[in-house]
Amino acid sequence: MNWDQSNWDQSNWDIGTWDQPSDYFSPQTKSNNRTKMRRQTYYPSRIGDQVNWLDNYAVKLPIHGAAIGVIAGDITASVNDAKYANYVLGTWLSAVRNFSPSTTDAVDDVLAGGGSTPMVLPSFTAPTLPAGVTAALPGTLTRIFALIAKMKLSAGYTEAIGTDLGIVGSAETEKALPKFSADLLQGGGCQCVKLTFYKYNHMGVYIESRRGTGAWEFLAIDTESPYEDERPLLVAGTPEVREYRMRFWDKGTPNGDWTDVVKVTVSP
Repeated sequence: MNWDQSNWDQSNWDIGTWDQPSDYFSPQTKSNNRTKMRRQTYYPSRIGDQVNWLDNYAVKLPIHGAAIGVIAGDITASVNDAKYANYVLGTWLSAVRNFSPSTTDAVDDVLAGGGSTPMVLPSFTAPTLPAGVTAALPGTLTRIFALIAKMKLSAGYTEAIGTDLGIVGSAETEKALPKFSADLLQGGGCQCVKLTFYKYNHMGVYIESRRGTGAWEFLAIDTESPYEDERPLLVAGTPEVREYRMRFWDKGTPNGDWTDVVKVTVSP
């Protein structure tokens, strides 16, 4: 299915997602079982690297958040999630591990030790939270990953921003742009151009075209490949060079970077 210049009306689509009050960080009903969280390709596997990733995310989100449609309250909440997860994986977990040998010694003493005074079991005191960080609701990474998925659908999102935030994985880089080819077809009166594209898991592609020395102009939104450009020649009987480029299109909004330009000469 495609929309061309003659019937594209943005008013038919909800493009104001980020203007609505956000309930993104509202408490969720807790189930009896943990939800299995899918690890993202950009999120490291080693705990030490995870701590560094969370630290970078907490620093960079306030820099880029507004430009990619994240409201101030969600930036603050997501930064706190990242800092609290950082504290748990770093400072708190290290303290627990350092405390663990003393518990083993205490068990050994209780079961097989000697002495004339009653045992005093060791007690663990958690490290103090960093200034400005508050304990978060369960599911810090689940919320962070969900917010990242929403950010990537923003019209302002670019791969450069994603790289700075640390949210572009190796597998994702290969599919960060649509892939397409342009082939000539003979139509009624002149040649036409068939654009065969791959949108991967996105809803569709946003297509622009440029002819001759003209400016880039919106051509179509297409959710099913291929798209056929059947426009007549600018000057009847005169060949012209047409250039094409694409971005992804999701939920009423073009997003991501432009592809490389593909050129085709269309003849009468």
